[in-house]
Amino acid sequence: MNLGRKILVVGANGSGKTTFANKLSKILIIKHYELDNIFWKPDWQESVNEEFRAKVDEVTQTDSWIIDGNYSRNQDLTIGRADTIIWLDVPYMKMLYRVTKRSIYRIITQKPLWHNNRESIGSLFSRKSIVLFASRTYGSKNAKYNRLINGSEFAEKKWIRLKSSRDAGRFWREINSSDDIKA
Repeated sequence: MNLGRKILVVGANGSGKTTFANKLSKILIIKHYELDNIFWKPDWQESVNEEFRAKVDEVTQTDSWIIDGNYSRNQDLTIGRADTIIWLDVPYMKMLYRVTKRSIYRIITQKPLWHNNRESIGSLFSRKSIVLFASRTYGSKNAKYNRLINGSEFAEKKWIRLKSSRDAGRFWREINSSDDIKA
């Protein structure tokens, strides 16, 4: 399976983008970049768009990368420059379960995220809750990727849509048996 050297992993919050991209990075030996790590600063400060865009532009101009994340504001750089876009299209309830479980785990363990940011019990129940955000944006993200995968704007790209654990298992079997990996 030829994925090219510029791979974007997209999907709803909790779809497994980072875990998937990390695994693919190790197999293909291509550097992995997490858009959230580029975007967020210490104390949950957001990057201004020009700064964020410049960093994404720098990454996407290199010869190879695996990026995970959505960020529509840089879609021309990520999707536009990718060889392959892998859409992790998980069901709503699975996404909601994963995001909630992950947030609770991070709150209990105080596991740091990007730039030592940490989730808190207060943030879990606030207007800025990642669980609430994931729930609100699930439908629009899926509609967007469905439109893009079936549209003409990025038709020359290789699109891979993984809708189930079975699809993902098939993908990993193909990757692991690929002549590109063995070379």
